[in-house]
Amino acid sequence: MEPPAVRLGFFAYPWDLADEGPEEAVAAMASRCGCNALAVNAVYHHARLLRPRRPGPKVFELPGAVAAFQPQAALYPPGGPVPLPHAPLVQAGVLARTRDACARHGMDLGLWIVGLHNSSLGEQFPGLCVLNCFGDRYTYNLCPAAAGDYLTALAGDLCAQFRPRRLILEAAGYLGLRHGVHHELFFGTWDEAQELLLSLCFCPACQARARAADLDVEALRGQVALWAGRLLNGQPGAAPFDPADGRLSCLLAQVPDLAAYQALRAGAVTDLVRRVQAVAAAAGAELDVIPASFHRPVSRAWLEGAHLAGLATACNHLLIPAYWPDADQVAGDLGWAHWLAPAAGLAAGLNACEPALAGAPALAAQAAACRRAGCRGIYYYNYGLLPEARLEWVARANAEVS
Repeated sequence: MEPPAVRLGFFAYPWDLADEGPEEAVAAMASRCGCNALAVNAVYHHARLLRPRRPGPKVFELPGAVAAFQPQAALYPPGGPVPLPHAPLVQAGVLARTRDACARHGMDLGLWIVGLHNSSLGEQFPGLCVLNCFGDRYTYNLCPAAAGDYLTALAGDLCAQFRPRRLILEAAGYLGLRHGVHHELFFGTWDEAQELLLSLCFCPACQARARAADLDVEALRGQVALWAGRLLNGQPGAAPFDPADGRLSCLLAQVPDLAAYQALRAGAVTDLVRRVQAVAAAAGAELDVIPASFHRPVSRAWLEGAHLAGLATACNHLLIPAYWPDADQVAGDLGWAHWLAPAAGLAAGLNACEPALAGAPALAAQAAACRRAGCRGIYYYNYGLLPEARLEWVARANAEVS
């Protein structure tokens, strides 16, 4: 089946589809909302979610970073990470039933993968996680340079079992320190210099890449730790602090090894995405990539190691999560992506949840901005999180851009 000229669909969680019934949910998306595509999650991180439309209990807690399918363990590196199946979703056969329902309704099926953001696997395999300049392990973030075999195996497993039209890959990079976990406490002034310094990984795999590029990685790690420690302790070397004082630009401009190390980690992310694309292409699937999970607008995606022009050569579409309240901001975000990666195929995510939007006209205006930017896909976040009335907002937006 050929993909539609423009994909219009939802991001959706498998537990919401399982509860509603995949057949019923897909039929409603198609007939009620005018959707011709779906991005259903296959592997997710920990979550505690409020589901306003669900009858009865409204709060859903995911017990860990789990998969909605039974992995084929033999496809994964021996002794390495394997996705942890969530038994109720596996027993419900939610991904296979969703695939079949999409086929019946002519919908473009995308399997949405939260790739390296996985605390459950990170706690099992800390040696594959990001290691900062101080020696702290970020167990919620498997390192792109260390865990690539896991991610490519995951992509191959999903393609072999479910034959999706596309994979939608999120979290293929370096997530940084300020992740947003429950009861996370960081006090003090924070700027992008600290964001970068504390997101740099010095695990053995990243250090090996640096040495291969003739960087003195031990000296750089010591310098990064010195700078990060001073900034964390309020010793920036300039007072009073001004968030626009250019400290990050100064570091990158005047410390060649730091800029080179940042370029190396961007290369690690691009290389990994290229490997995933090769796996997808071999199975007849396309690959869409979400450049960053936590850093917005897309001009800040580089803080997660995303090099937009590089990623554009390693996937079919860059899917920009343009989660903003008005259409001008959406247009600006997509315009920046096109500016830096003019050859990229673009898709967009729009946040239809409360309180992001003022009303149905605002969502329709955002969808129209996506179409003017040349987006080949528009995905609304998120099917199970939307109140009833907002499904009508999506239907109206889709009708105006179809």
